[in-house]
Amino acid sequence: MKKCVAYLGVVGAMVSAGVNAQEQASKFYVGAGYGVVSVPEVEGVKFSDANNGFIQLGYKFSENFSVEGQYSKSTKDASANAVIEDIDVSEIFWADLEAFDPAWGNGAAQQVFPYAVIDLVTKVEANIETSAIYGVYRSSGDLYFKVKAGYLREESTVTLSPASFDFYAPVGENVTPNEPLTFTAKKGDEFYDVYVQEGSVKESESESGFSGGLGVGYKFNNRIFSELEYVMLNDDLDLYSLSINYVF
Repeated sequence: MKKCVAYLGVVGAMVSAGVNAQEQASKFYVGAGYGVVSVPEVEGVKFSDANNGFIQLGYKFSENFSVEGQYSKSTKDASANAVIEDIDVSEIFWADLEAFDPAWGNGAAQQVFPYAVIDLVTKVEANIETSAIYGVYRSSGDLYFKVKAGYLREESTVTLSPASFDFYAPVGENVTPNEPLTFTAKKGDEFYDVYVQEGSVKESESESGFSGGLGVGYKFNNRIFSELEYVMLNDDLDLYSLSINYVF
């Protein structure tokens, strides 16, 4: 009986040692996170920040050094309202007047209204997608700091959607009363499609180059750790994020 108990103790110790060795030998980790992408002002147009979710896969060469791949995509686009001023719609306006009343023909519309312009309000949305690979250094300890640097490809898909416009048409000098014709129309209004016939326009552009970041992390146990990071995606975009990671 004592031999049996002793034997069970040996087996238990062997199993425990095997489990510990397996945990220590684990090299791969996977993570998911969420963050804010700070988008700069572009030609006077101020954007709201984008929200990006991301996944990452890493491999540890040692306690301190690893390689990490990451993919992110906007779950909430960066957005802004841009105003395109003084778009000439004179020809459209004169033709519309003549279609409404033939008396405006033979140049009468042009004499009364020398020109017509609109200020077009356009909604701009930017979806940001990134894929990157980094070399990573983490300091030792449960609470640690992190430094990473690598190569990143960023693709931005920008959608332009006209939303409304302000119309302005001054009257000629000899016309009374000498007051301009003005009105505002938004998408869905009666006059909107007369002057804004284009739909949404979508364009994509990509950029590749150096990316780097700093962060702090905390190891809850041998398997789970969390990290708070700042990453320079490229010269224009910065990511502030929080992630949770699991070691295989």
